[in-house]
Amino acid sequence: MSNLIEDCLKIIFNELQYDSHSLHSCILVNKLWCRTAMPILWKNTSTLDKFSRRKLYNIIIYLLPTFSKKLLFDHIVELPLPKLSGEPLFNYISFFSRISPNFINNMSLDLINYQEIGFNKFQEEYKKYLLEQEVYKLFINNCKNIKFFNWKTTQPLSQYQGASTCFSQLCTLNIDLQFVTSTALFGMAQICQNIEHLDINNCNQDIPGLINFIDIQKNLKSLYLHFKGVENQCIQLSKVIERKAHTIKKFGIRPIITLLSPKFLPSLINLQHLELYNDCGHEIDNSLEMQEWDKYLSITSFPNLQYLEIAFLPSCKDYMLIEKSHGNILEINIYRSYIIQDPDPVYNNQLIKAIAKCCPKIERLTIDAELENLEGIKEIFLNCTQLKMIDLSTNNEKKRNCDKLLEILMDYSPKSLCEFSFFENWIFTVEGLENFFENWRERRPLIFNKHYNGLGFFTDKHRKVVKKYFDKGVIKETNC
Repeated sequence: MSNLIEDCLKIIFNELQYDSHSLHSCILVNKLWCRTAMPILWKNTSTLDKFSRRKLYNIIIYLLPTFSKKLLFDHIVELPLPKLSGEPLFNYISFFSRISPNFINNMSLDLINYQEIGFNKFQEEYKKYLLEQEVYKLFINNCKNIKFFNWKTTQPLSQYQGASTCFSQLCTLNIDLQFVTSTALFGMAQICQNIEHLDINNCNQDIPGLINFIDIQKNLKSLYLHFKGVENQCIQLSKVIERKAHTIKKFGIRPIITLLSPKFLPSLINLQHLELYNDCGHEIDNSLEMQEWDKYLSITSFPNLQYLEIAFLPSCKDYMLIEKSHGNILEINIYRSYIIQDPDPVYNNQLIKAIAKCCPKIERLTIDAELENLEGIKEIFLNCTQLKMIDLSTNNEKKRNCDKLLEILMDYSPKSLCEFSFFENWIFTVEGLENFFENWRERRPLIFNKHYNGLGFFTDKHRKVVKKYFDKGVIKETNC
């Protein structure tokens, strides 16, 4: 019976894991509640931030091994001596489900005074590094089977005692290459070989340790690459992606896709989620690398594709990915209007036609469209009967009346549609907007959002109409 009571308490306390004040109250009830709730309270540093940071830091310093304390107090004379009324009841550090570099960094910044007279930057950085080192050692030696880690430190983590136990079950890993060296990656590769979700930030070249780390993973399902300051293609990185492609289901690149060779694309046979970002606009539109990407996008097929996001690429053959998706796509986000001054109606028609014909299951859609494409939008509504959200941007700079879009939205959109978002370039008359909402009364309440671009086409009169129908319950949510 006592085991049953404890199991029930665990279920209840887990529901309160983000409510630190309630958990703290539970701990004060009796010994059983304390023993059961304490590991849940200490599971995540984010819940502990609501308590006194200095008290929390004191506990962590107090739990350091004797040799670590001596090392720190010999080199960091201003480090406060923790004052506790008695021995800690638990090994609190062992309860942590993840190690937070931000928490450890903030702890070192708070405890080491950088504003002292005679400030020496090198000396203070050394103290900070030393404190972080001993705290990382404490966490790594006590935390077991961490599942998620944001690797953002220069500390040689794989060399610390307990690293093999701490990181061997790591499943999700974010790596910031501004801090993590090739040598450190080689070391961690000996421990972590079952990473499923890998996010790499600030990649600026082919790094041998990174290539080896990716290569050694046995079941890599998700890979995101964020480049910074790269001039030449990362050829070895492209090749290792091709070698691991058969297990990858999610893949993303930003801010410039051409920093990788696209030859790996046809090997992503199980891909379900694709994100391609070119945040640098026109710089690569006519490059040989972009032409190569255009070629491979036209010949590649992702039959299991469910999510497609493409941003700020020039008009290319990405619509062919939709045509060859076997009707499985649930969400499409394609942004192009910011980098093209003159809209390409031919490309837009090809894209819209592909969506209408090949995406019967689609639920969420964000694309560019012009008044010339409205018949295509009607076809999407007629054929995509599970559509829940549509977000339309436009390059309408001629101040043309766009009430026709509202009419099509009202007359042809599926009953499942409950969210409509648009850029301010879509110019609706006050009368057209009111007529649209009046006719929407019999349908489910609508989420109605506008993206601002400073043109001022949506006036106070428009906003009064929106408020009127929000008050009547025709509009569920709005930012207008």
